Amino acid sequence: MIINILLIIDFVMLAVVVTGYIYTSVKERRFLRQEAGQSLELQQKVYQTQVLKEISERIGYSLDTNKIVEIITSSLGNLLEYDTVAYMMLEESGKIIFKCHVERTVNHEFIEQVKEKMLLSYSAILNREIKSANLDESVTGNILDDNLKVGVVSFFNLPVVISGKLVALINVASGEAGRYGEEQASILYTITNQAAMAVSKLQAVLDSEKGKLSAIIYSLADGVIMVGLDNRLLVYNPAVRSILGLNTDQEISMFDIVDSLAGKVDLRTKIDQAIAKDQLLSVPEVVLKDRALEITVSPVKNSDGEKLGASVVFHDVTSEKSLEKLRQEFTAMMVHELRAPLTAVRWSSESLIKNLSAAQGVEPGKVKDTVMTIETASNNMLELVNDLLDVAKIEAGKFELNLQEYDLVEVINEQVKVFKSQAEVKHLAISITAPPKYILKFDRVRVSQVLGNLLSNAIKYTDSGQIEVNLNINAADKRVVVSVKDTGIGVAREDLNELFSKFKQLKSSDRSRKGTGLGLVVSKGIVEAHGGKIWAESAGENLGSTFYFSLPIQ
Repeated sequence: MIINILLIIDFVMLAVVVTGYIYTSVKERRFLRQEAGQSLELQQKVYQTQVLKEISERIGYSLDTNKIVEIITSSLGNLLEYDTVAYMMLEESGKIIFKCHVERTVNHEFIEQVKEKMLLSYSAILNREIKSANLDESVTGNILDDNLKVGVVSFFNLPVVISGKLVALINVASGEAGRYGEEQASILYTITNQAAMAVSKLQAVLDSEKGKLSAIIYSLADGVIMVGLDNRLLVYNPAVRSILGLNTDQEISMFDIVDSLAGKVDLRTKIDQAIAKDQLLSVPEVVLKDRALEITVSPVKNSDGEKLGASVVFHDVTSEKSLEKLRQEFTAMMVHELRAPLTAVRWSSESLIKNLSAAQGVEPGKVKDTVMTIETASNNMLELVNDLLDVAKIEAGKFELNLQEYDLVEVINEQVKVFKSQAEVKHLAISITAPPKYILKFDRVRVSQVLGNLLSNAIKYTDSGQIEVNLNINAADKRVVVSVKDTGIGVAREDLNELFSKFKQLKSSDRSRKGTGLGLVVSKGIVEAHGGKIWAESAGENLGSTFYFSLPIQ
């Protein structure tokens, strides 16, 4: 009995020990499995990070779809095993690009199965049948062995979508059953999508910058075109039409541009020379109808120095040429205006020296007239030189005013008195309409100069009638307006805006009336320096004119 009890106790203890061992073993194996799973998951994450980094580094700033897809497919070998990896792309021309890399030897039938599965998938995604008739096929890697009995058992297709557009399909395939599960597919989808998203963001940035650049080119006053290496027109802005006279609503071609310059410049040759010599070429002046153009041709290259084509800029230099012509005319006019008084001074000086050398029989009246001629000519030259100096100061922004409070009516009366004798010679009456007194802050000398210029012109260009000087106070606008109205030859409407230009003169059929026109330029500078405005009105030629200038009420 005792023996039986001892046996039962030993059996129970053995059962406890075995149960404990079994429990411990199961727990350890479960722990090891979890640890192995976590290790595999960690390893996959590391691989995934490395693959993404590699893809990112190799893609860089490239937007070449072929290059991007090749980089993705060649990087997948670091993440999973496969027999073949392939990609398929459908070009806009309808041509199908199929490239397959054989990692482990398979047969031709295996490649055909991969191709067929990709075509079916592509057709399903695009919702239209994609035929293999126009297919460009390339197979690389290990040799194909048709003695092998292997077919596609495990595979999946990865669509590559960039900026919302399907650009390619990637396929991994294996002859081993159950090779790819949901986890592998999920990882590869993640990698492909992240790579595509990075490219999409780059594309968006470049599109934005391209849009800004296009907007700048579109708004340029110069005509700008860009051509490829094949002389095909890639880009042009609206200014090209107007500058070259291509007034058509249809799209213009390179032929239209070259044809518009026929007989003037061989643009195709210039473009070819610029690209071949890799240097900027310039055609300084091309006269096209009523325009003068300067054409510049520049080679265009990418960041790697690869030639892409050329850009051509058509710069309209018509205004610059006109300005240069005006400058030449202005210089000739200044020479003429200075030559006349200098000739008078020289002639009078020679006459005076000759008469004084005779020492006898010299009439005092004749000497006096000669000296007065010299004085008058010298004063004319001094006035011209002063005007030139004033214009130079105005243009340089160094024109200074001495602002103090003066009676503007008194200044008007003084200037009218100065010019009254000149007006009486031509039997012209000068009237003044103004309050008895009006105190204003201004530069007395300079405003007197403005009034003098306007009164002098009014007398010069008026043969009969009268001259009216008016002073009006505009309290609402806080301005006082002085006007000088005459009944003279007037001003043509098209010339009104040019009166205060440095290179314009009042037109007149009578050469004796012509002057330099600098007085009005100086007057404009003086008035604007005060913060005022100066302008002219006329109903037309021979209908008189009125010149106004305003000064601010402080």
